[in-house]
Amino acid sequence: MQNYLEHALEEALHEERDLYQTYNLQEETERIAYHYEIDPEFFRIVTGGNWNNYSCSMWEKGFSLTQAQEKKLDHFARLMQLKPGMHILDVGCGWGGPLVYLCQKYGVTGHGITISPMAIPIAQARAQQYGVKATFEVIHWQNLRLAQQYDAIYSDEVIVHFNDLAGFFKKANQLLKPQGIMVNKELHFRHSLHKHALDKLSQHINKVYAYTGNYRTLQDELLLLDDGHFHLQEIVDIPIEDYRKTIGEYWVKHLNDNKEQLIAMTSPKHVRDFKLYLRGICHIFAADVFGLHIVAAKKA
Repeated sequence: MQNYLEHALEEALHEERDLYQTYNLQEETERIAYHYEIDPEFFRIVTGGNWNNYSCSMWEKGFSLTQAQEKKLDHFARLMQLKPGMHILDVGCGWGGPLVYLCQKYGVTGHGITISPMAIPIAQARAQQYGVKATFEVIHWQNLRLAQQYDAIYSDEVIVHFNDLAGFFKKANQLLKPQGIMVNKELHFRHSLHKHALDKLSQHINKVYAYTGNYRTLQDELLLLDDGHFHLQEIVDIPIEDYRKTIGEYWVKHLNDNKEQLIAMTSPKHVRDFKLYLRGICHIFAADVFGLHIVAAKKA
């Protein structure tokens, strides 16, 4: 893998930018959307499973990809203490799979927000297919209406895009009902020394996300939660090997098996860069740079 990465990175455009870039609202929205605003079929094929979850799944021996996706979502449900009739908010809802699953299995209603207009028709069709009460909206979290109140809010590897994480936690606190719960799953640096990722591989990965990377340590997130008037409830530590399995055994395989179809949807360069991005992430995981955690906190 090392030779492949070195060769590919020599061909990649290298623009040295630190993490934690600050943009105005319009530019931040456009930059976050950049990665996702392609034919949704591309992500359906790459992510696979019933729920097309574009994040780490949680594995047990003999699991299918769908079962691994559902195990993770069931963890979210437990941490949010979901009960029939509750109303929940999915921040960064993707193509609707996770929210539809939670609404169907746990009898809740939900609202999903995204900055990717192309995802909305897919999410709406999925909600209709399963007969659940889930709505979807293209909106930046900063523009959410405070009049809406939720029993729980969750995000799954989305807050990495939020430069103003303190502001997001403040907004979430305002949106939650008394004793409401917020659950976030995210990668965290294992040490603050990793925060300035200027090596060429990290730069390529950040470039794929249009330089909206805001990875933090777990300590940083917990301090911001505390400042945002949340009481920590639980931290779930997910083995990073679960992510390497999700990417290496499934996403990369799906990409390779459907290469020509994916190229026809996008371009040879896009597929090549996407493959480098996926393999690069696995390479970084092997270096013990990241931990992966679900953090649950209750409105104070």
